[in-house]
Amino acid sequence: MKVWTIANQKGGVGKTTTVASLAGVLTQRGKRVLMIDTDPHASLGYYLGIDPEEVPGSLFDVFLAHQRLTPELVLAHIVPTQIDGLDLLPATMALATLDRALGQQEGMGLVLRNLLALVADKYDVAIIDCPPVLGVLMV
Repeated sequence: MKVWTIANQKGGVGKTTTVASLAGVLTQRGKRVLMIDTDPHASLGYYLGIDPEEVPGSLFDVFLAHQRLTPELVLAHIVPTQIDGLDLLPATMALATLDRALGQQEGMGLVLRNLLALVADKYDVAIIDCPPVLGVLMV
């Protein structure tokens, strides 16, 4: 699985739009795409018509379970979109507390790498939409 990260420390520069556009093009080309929203504003979810307050779980929940990750746990938090082959691991506002709540725990900078390894056989490409903040989510 290829992993692309769209990052910039400034907000409003088109990161979310870039992620959605790239994912759409890749899906049209027959690729299975996982989008990961790491921005607490959850703009990617809203962009796709997914209300982060109505999803059963989010990336924050995956971070909470980082020491006991399994493929089933990660997949349980991934939401299908209206487009076949295009899925989302959504963000919620709780991600804004991640640095304070868990930022000092060992291995926090490896959570995304570890979760991607667990679902690598399910997707061709993962695209990560980063927040405009330098912190554990950007790492």
